[in-house]
Amino acid sequence: MVLFDLGRGLLSYLSFAFIIAISLPGASASSVALNFTAALLALLALFALYNTIRWAFFFYRYEAGMVHIKQGILFKKERTIKRERVQSVNVYANILQQAFGLSTLQIKTAGAGTDAEVNLRALSRAEVENIREHLKVGERREEGSPMEVAKAARFLQGRDLWLAGLTSGRFMILFSLLAVVLSQVYSYIPQSYIDYALEQLSSVPLLLGIALALGLLVVSWALSAVIFVIQYARFTIRRFEDRLEISWGVIKRNQVTVGLHRLQALVVQQGLFRQPFGLNALLVEVAGGGAKEKEQVSLLHPLIRTKDIAPFLEDILPEYRFPRTLVPLPWRSLRRYLFRALAPTALFVALIWWAVAFWDLPLPWTSLLLLLPAAWLGLSRHRNGRTCLEGDQLTLRFRDLNLYHVLMPRSHVQSLTLQANPFQRFGGLRTVRAAVLSSPSGKEFRIKDVDREEAGRIWSWYSRSPPQEGSDGTIDPEANRS
Repeated sequence: MVLFDLGRGLLSYLSFAFIIAISLPGASASSVALNFTAALLALLALFALYNTIRWAFFFYRYEAGMVHIKQGILFKKERTIKRERVQSVNVYANILQQAFGLSTLQIKTAGAGTDAEVNLRALSRAEVENIREHLKVGERREEGSPMEVAKAARFLQGRDLWLAGLTSGRFMILFSLLAVVLSQVYSYIPQSYIDYALEQLSSVPLLLGIALALGLLVVSWALSAVIFVIQYARFTIRRFEDRLEISWGVIKRNQVTVGLHRLQALVVQQGLFRQPFGLNALLVEVAGGGAKEKEQVSLLHPLIRTKDIAPFLEDILPEYRFPRTLVPLPWRSLRRYLFRALAPTALFVALIWWAVAFWDLPLPWTSLLLLLPAAWLGLSRHRNGRTCLEGDQLTLRFRDLNLYHVLMPRSHVQSLTLQANPFQRFGGLRTVRAAVLSSPSGKEFRIKDVDREEAGRIWSWYSRSPPQEGSDGTIDPEANRS
């Protein structure tokens, strides 16, 4: 634990040592290097002593249904964590911990701030499993009793894992990072080097330049796929009676536990690169915990085919049902979707046309080609916008660039709003907005221009009373309280 804590703070020690080295007398390189080495060794020794003393005053014990922790050098602090207050019990192990057979146990409790999280670092795997078992059950297991067995399990490996990496679309993030790095170092490149590079590139044929650009694209695409595969290798999801356990990773092994009572909505996301192949990712909205934990538990499954979603939910999450039939948007709402997609694009085209005419550049009409993908996007958003009521579950399907199916049980919908502006009221249309409890600040899903009768049916399903509109077209929840 002392060595791991020193490693976690190594970057800070190097920064402090450098500041100390340049602040001490002596301007020569050798004196600065000597001061830096001495300051770094002193800081390492000081913090190693501090971490050793902190380790010596850190105690914990566990019993059925609770964990007791006592820590502090000058100011003592004792905590008792009961099983009823535990939000999740997660296990992490970086490559160094894995080499020594150790892990970090993270216990998340209800609350906010640092007091809602406890980290027990450098525990053996057997010790981690013992603590997790004591927090899962109210009574200690009898000697020789069978261990709890998962009701169902799914894995991602082999070809599907590589397919998930190749279609994740993360290579665009890599391009963005390269652009940021280039923007920061560009000003430090000597002008003579830039002039020489431009002179050399001007002699390169156009086809060769295009080939180089495509080659860079392929390399970044392959690199992003490799990073994805390393990150999500050995992905496993297991369903138990009251929780899901998800594990993944090679360099950093992650194992998170999500209680079923924390799941608020299931989101089926179909990325732009995955839509032609019928591939999806499953996401969940989780109540409780912070923003960092939400990033860890929001991905339920990195890749699943559309035809396999229903069997997957039957095994892993039978509380949710993937709808087979949905109610489409009315055709009279198509013009509104086209207008919302084409209006900003037309304004952008007009600005491009003006700029081209101002600088007297050729082919200004080529900017009109931008209207084609905008029209396709508006048409696709309308065609894919759908709703479904099935038992106690509401499903909203909508598109931005990606396509989403949002599955929400009625008991998890925190609020439902029907809204209409004057143009929507004239056309008999409504905007449906449904909010669920999700960390850290809630989540709202909406679909625009739903038929008024369908929106009223959704409202009656949620409130068990007919909708009554206010003068602004918004449903008054007090007037419709049942």
